[in-house]
Amino acid sequence: MQYFTPEGKSLHKSFLRSPLEFTRVSSGFSVARYHPVLQKVRAHKGVDMAAPTGTRVKASGDAVVDFVGRKGGYGNVIVLKHNNGVSTLYGHLSRFAEGLRRGIKVSQGEIIGFVGMTGVATGPHLHYEFLLNGQHRDPMKVALPKANSIDANNKAAFDSVSNQLSSQLRLLGTSNIAALE
Repeated sequence: MQYFTPEGKSLHKSFLRSPLEFTRVSSGFSVARYHPVLQKVRAHKGVDMAAPTGTRVKASGDAVVDFVGRKGGYGNVIVLKHNNGVSTLYGHLSRFAEGLRRGIKVSQGEIIGFVGMTGVATGPHLHYEFLLNGQHRDPMKVALPKANSIDANNKAAFDSVSNQLSSQLRLLGTSNIAALE
């Protein structure tokens, strides 16, 4: 079920700011970070969210699975392709959700994997990346895309119902309720 303002704007967010419940950001987005395992300075193109092994990781938005498997230092990783040039990456997972494979659709909030420390990691956490048209953005600060409003084909019907309900609510606001004293 979706909810809209009287003007037809969605109250649903198109993306979750965080794809899991985590205790702290153990390493933020940075163009130059000292890597604790590799012992050199390099860009950290995502955010590390510390959480216990096995913590559920959710799809941050509706998407199609683009990659599921092992990928270098990321260890077990999932890449999701969303609309409007957005993709998200979820790394260091202990395991993937059952049945997750390339090409399937996932919904916002759907469990896609579980926190781990596969690949190059010093402890259990989720490495989360947010890319817009192939460019990395800080997942904690990026302006998240807006959810869709009522489409043009349904706008007239929506406005008719919205105006009728708004009128009824205004009438309720002016009603007086009798009370016995």
